[in-house]
Amino acid sequence: MADEREAQVPEPAPAAVALAYEIAVDAYASAREQWESVHRRIDTFLSFVTTVTIAAPVAAGAVFEDPDFSSPLLISAGAAYLMVVLLALVSRSFGAIQQMSPKELQEQWLHLEEGEFKAGIIDWSGRHNARSRVIIARKHFAANTMALFFVVEAL
Repeated sequence: MADEREAQVPEPAPAAVALAYEIAVDAYASAREQWESVHRRIDTFLSFVTTVTIAAPVAAGAVFEDPDFSSPLLISAGAAYLMVVLLALVSRSFGAIQQMSPKELQEQWLHLEEGEFKAGIIDWSGRHNARSRVIIARKHFAANTMALFFVVEAL
């Protein structure tokens, strides 16, 4: 069935390939920027949460004569902090944007004419773009969940 659908696709016009190539390259660049942005967001938020979590007991020790560090609320806040750290580590460790290696480029692409090369890049980009967007969305979800656990910790 997939062969039937591929057979029905008309040969792309050279002008359309050139235009689509620019869109495919821009889509990849955009996904790459979003991926890097969400990683920066996770790193920055983790640094902030760690600073606040470390500063809270120090401030409590400075303000109160004998703070109760065995309080169930403080232990719950510590558990929420550990969830933030765990989410940050997992979200940073899994899922990457698919990149074409220079070896793959040399072995499979450099022999092509310009139009075939651009059409191939468009196809490659299309196949990998959806996966990259899912990974980016998961990382954004993890960052938002980290924020939720921080709010729970702060309460």
